[in-house]
Amino acid sequence: MLTGKRIKIRPLEEDDIDMLFQWSNDEEVNYWSSGAWPLNSLQTKEQLIEKFLDSPPDSYRYAILNENDSLIGTIGFREINVPSRSATLFIVIGNKPYWGQGYGTDATITFVRFLFTQWNFHRISLDTWDENLRAIRAYEKVGFKIEGRQREARFVLGNYHDAVLMGLLRDEFLTLHGKL
Repeated sequence: MLTGKRIKIRPLEEDDIDMLFQWSNDEEVNYWSSGAWPLNSLQTKEQLIEKFLDSPPDSYRYAILNENDSLIGTIGFREINVPSRSATLFIVIGNKPYWGQGYGTDATITFVRFLFTQWNFHRISLDTWDENLRAIRAYEKVGFKIEGRQREARFVLGNYHDAVLMGLLRDEFLTLHGKL
């Protein structure tokens, strides 16, 4: 188990599926996590078990717990590129009372440290959409830099939005957050 200042990160378990099912069918959670309501949601519990517990070998998903060991979100990585030692990060705080409280930033710092020090990645990337300013600010606190945009790459509630591409290098992160 990984431990941050306020969070813990552990592998997802079958007991987590009911909460993940609730979040996957929550319009507001999906709107901010991907801007894709309802396109990527309305999944059955069986589909969620396959997506979260039976992940393909190139995707790793974990649970984010609060101080009381309650599930508040998920975090993980995919698109591993072995020669360049890079991967793509994803995170969702699905439990809305924990939004804007620093839990996502704490989880991201804790998890990125793990990816850089234990997985020996050189670079972590991620993307969001241009109106998700809270997420962009949180990623910038971790050290991610905006590296580009994909114009009108996201379709959100009838309108096209730019995807914001962000990246973080190992040395930048360790300089900002220490080696620990």
